[in-house]
Amino acid sequence: MKRLFASVLLMVALMLGSDAATTEQFKIAENLRREQVLLPPSMPDRNRMVVRDNLLFLERGGASGIFIYYDDVRTKPEIDYIEFYDLDGNLLLVSWIDRRGLCLVAMDRGLLNAENPAVERELVIVEVGTEL
Repeated sequence: MKRLFASVLLMVALMLGSDAATTEQFKIAENLRREQVLLPPSMPDRNRMVVRDNLLFLERGGASGIFIYYDDVRTKPEIDYIEFYDLDGNLLLVSWIDRRGLCLVAMDRGLLNAENPAVERELVIVEVGTEL
């Protein structure tokens, strides 16, 4: 009887613990459309940074979007964090330099589906990091 009770208690603890872990797995931010976007927890807080510049990127017959460049005044590089939005204001890609000097990139999960790309408003880390 004690084993059964301990097993049930363990299962309940794991279920509750996994719910807490999944809710803490992402940060929440807003895109330019004021919609919530889920971000990886390792991303820096852009609210602690200063906007350095922005750029409207238009390529004839191709890609277009908005780049926003941020500076963390507590670090040496002038640009620490970059966001890329489509012209509709959806956050598609973020790049930043972490504390180890690695360049990291997070991209909208829906754009990773080559057959049917879509904006899902959930960014996931894409392996591209190199030490600067």
